[in-house]
Amino acid sequence: MFTHQLDEHLALKLISEEDAEPILACVERDRAQLAQWLPWATDMQTIADEESFITYARHQFADGTMLPLTIVLDGIPVGAIDLHNIDTKQQRAEIGYWLSSAVQGQGIMTRAVDRLMTIGFDELNLHKLILEVDVDNSASQAVAKRLHMHQEGTLRDQLLINGEFHNAHLFSTLETEWEATN
Repeated sequence: MFTHQLDEHLALKLISEEDAEPILACVERDRAQLAQWLPWATDMQTIADEESFITYARHQFADGTMLPLTIVLDGIPVGAIDLHNIDTKQQRAEIGYWLSSAVQGQGIMTRAVDRLMTIGFDELNLHKLILEVDVDNSASQAVAKRLHMHQEGTLRDQLLINGEFHNAHLFSTLETEWEATN
């Protein structure tokens, strides 16, 4: 099983069927907040929905186009993080994540993204990692800035959320930049 232990409390592990119920519980508690930024949050309504996503993500993992991880705090799933649209020919991937509001503000996501970037550069031999963030999502922008990601620009009407288009800031880090800051 793919697991990265960040410390005695925090780990990233390959998403599995056993995560469906606790992840759905987090989504249900935080649905209104998550739906501001993530279009899937309103669609994830049942265990079957979550299990279907996990099956999809595991297939993408097997194909090498996604690395879907559960964020686990003291043995309890509290969010998810992934590399998706992994393109080994162009050596790049996109980062996605969300975290339960119950554990936000503790540096968990910054540490999780930091480790995910290490995996992307060191284990997957990627050259560039990309993060798209809604222009109004200051918490995710702060994560990108703490990790010294470069803001490349703003993508107009990039995200369709709840029937409305939103602009997104595009952040990225190159392997050479990552090595220089770590």
